[in-house]
Amino acid sequence: MNDELTTPLWLLSPLAVLGAGLMLALVAGMLLQRLRIPKLYGAVLAGLLLGATGAELIDRALLAQFQELLNAAAALVLFEVGRKMDLAWLLRSGRQGGSLLLATFARLVAVALTIRLLGLPWGAAIFIASILIAVNPVIVNSMVADENASGTSTFATANMVGLSSLVALLVLALTMAWTRSQGLDAGTSFGEELMRQGGKLVLGAGIALLSYGLYAAATRLCKVPATLRPGMLLAALLIDLGLCSISSSSALLSLLLMGLLLRNVERRDNVFQAQLKTAQDIGYVLLFLMSAALVDLQGLAQGWTLLGALAVFAVRIGATRLALWPGSAWDRNKKHAMALSMCSLVSYGGLVVDTTLNAYTGLDQASTELMGALLALNVLLAPGLTWLGLRMAGETYRPLGESRKDGVHP
Repeated sequence: MNDELTTPLWLLSPLAVLGAGLMLALVAGMLLQRLRIPKLYGAVLAGLLLGATGAELIDRALLAQFQELLNAAAALVLFEVGRKMDLAWLLRSGRQGGSLLLATFARLVAVALTIRLLGLPWGAAIFIASILIAVNPVIVNSMVADENASGTSTFATANMVGLSSLVALLVLALTMAWTRSQGLDAGTSFGEELMRQGGKLVLGAGIALLSYGLYAAATRLCKVPATLRPGMLLAALLIDLGLCSISSSSALLSLLLMGLLLRNVERRDNVFQAQLKTAQDIGYVLLFLMSAALVDLQGLAQGWTLLGALAVFAVRIGATRLALWPGSAWDRNKKHAMALSMCSLVSYGGLVVDTTLNAYTGLDQASTELMGALLALNVLLAPGLTWLGLRMAGETYRPLGESRKDGVHP
């Protein structure tokens, strides 16, 4: 009886704990924004206070209970990534699109060489480098929305988020096939494992086509008004995510393709940004709160991992800046700004939108510690550097008030 009286009742409810974390993140974010600090740091603060670094109220076990909710938040974010990719521009932009593609491979090579020089095996170096090709959509989209950023470099960065994710998926399929086929307990050859990984991508693409087809057919046959189409779209996204979850197909590719189809195939008026903006903003905070809650600052300060992670982080930014050199549409200052805006990185689980919060366990202990340190630095540094990059480019318009309706054109 005494234990029941002394234990706060809200601590017994995982939903209440997550709700309290979200409330703290939103309140702290608004207060920080008044000080001209990116409000995404409110999620960082809440995650550190309630997660592994602080009270340990939010941990992997608790977050696992809300995996479907987190997947739904990720679906909105990834759909927005695809919706901001302009395929026509990427194909006709010449040096600009080419430099963005070059940057993805430059990061792969530079990060792999750096990790190898740190003494880690080639397999781990290439695997981690494959993940670090991608730019984190939560950080970029959140910073762009908060600062009402719009311009040539912001437009290119938005396309880079989607392009880097697609390239990372393809490269990761190769590295995953190689890693799993070379393991001590491997029961399949490289070719068989490659077919398996490729099959996930193909199945994810098929699910995207099916889900978009359902959305298009339902809205056209029923002549759904524009104001109601966001609800129909949300239903299609949930169908897409659910089918990917039960089939173990590539949810990231599928959701990106849903956004691509809406942006590049749909010819009707686009009313989705305003309708889904609030849900997307909450999704940004919720996903970043999760990332921050899993960060252990005490572990980050131990051993060589912090210095190694800082080196990889810096090399990745430098490789991006070097690859942007051929682009003729941006001046030197904008290229510096873009390199900073593209500094953020994703985790393995975030890249594949896995059905479990557990990280990939095929890495050795030293490689796992390095990846953990990189993700911790990403939570602490990347929002601020991304914000700084947008400000350096001179493309932020926060004083003007609300963001534009679409915000995807330069």
